[in-house]
Amino acid sequence: MNTFIIFIDFDYFFAQVEEILRPDIRDKPVVVCVYSGRNEQSGAVATSNYLARSIGIKSGMPLSQALNIGKDKAIFLPIRKDLYKQYSDKVMKIISSYSDKIEIASIDEAYIDVSERCNNFDDAIKLGYEIKNRIYNEVSLKVSIGISINKVIAKILGDMAKPNGLKYIDENNINDFLSDLKVRQIPGIGKVLSKKLEDTGVTYINDIKKYDRDRLISILGNAKYSYLYDIANNSYNKPVEERVKKNFGRYMTLIENTRDQEKIIPYLIKSIESSYEKAPGIPAELSVVAIMEDLDIISRSFTGKRIKKDDALSISKNLLKKILDDDSRNIRRIGVRLSKITTTESLDDFF
Repeated sequence: MNTFIIFIDFDYFFAQVEEILRPDIRDKPVVVCVYSGRNEQSGAVATSNYLARSIGIKSGMPLSQALNIGKDKAIFLPIRKDLYKQYSDKVMKIISSYSDKIEIASIDEAYIDVSERCNNFDDAIKLGYEIKNRIYNEVSLKVSIGISINKVIAKILGDMAKPNGLKYIDENNINDFLSDLKVRQIPGIGKVLSKKLEDTGVTYINDIKKYDRDRLISILGNAKYSYLYDIANNSYNKPVEERVKKNFGRYMTLIENTRDQEKIIPYLIKSIESSYEKAPGIPAELSVVAIMEDLDIISRSFTGKRIKKDDALSISKNLLKKILDDDSRNIRRIGVRLSKITTTESLDDFF
């Protein structure tokens, strides 16, 4: 049986919800912000509409920079997570009515496998348009859609369809599509990794098939190499499946950007406490995550057997030191992430 995957992306989601509720701001640059609480200009841009992007205000940008660009032009609004979750739930309910096989990737992205519902690719295209129109008619939300034979290609097409579009590639045209696809367009391959690959001579996904395997594994690691190799050979077939939360963490904004460990460690302690309270078991991996002064993210990890909370602080201090030793920038936010969770065997494991 052929596989038909539909990827749905809610366009500039947070800002679009604000536009729905306030039609008077639809023709203005709209910026949804996460305020850190330090002062009125401290924080970052969560998302912005396309008018805001056209004047240079992008997601992740420091709020102070966005305010300078958008002064007297843009509408700046605080993030309202509970409200956006309500809208997300409405849209996910519509999407899930089309298939039992749904994978909610984030608050504003989802995949569905409609293979059992569609006899051919034309049916999948028609269904994609039906879903798109129904979401707009019932929730007033514009979405972009990608349709293909696997999740990766469907997501790439969904990104290419923005804003408010629909793109598709059927099984007969996949190879031609892959021949022009650049590695930096692949989900999960960030700017740093794609730059390393391009410097090595791997620009297009098909270059993966020609390049030395061991050399690529040394750059990518085994998992990412296998991922890219499967995409390049059109053999990627990871199914649409429910995502189970695997990581538990807490991130905190420092009172000021700093490299002073004595000022950072109290926040690290609070992050550890909160992370262990959230986790349903004991982690085998602990990561310290630092958001730097320019909002770049750096992390260092430790993997053991069962990392008890009593050991977490000394491990975290060592990881923090590694971050500071490897990078000269100040830290803006700090946090701890626990992963590879196993069910607790006794209460003593927590202490």
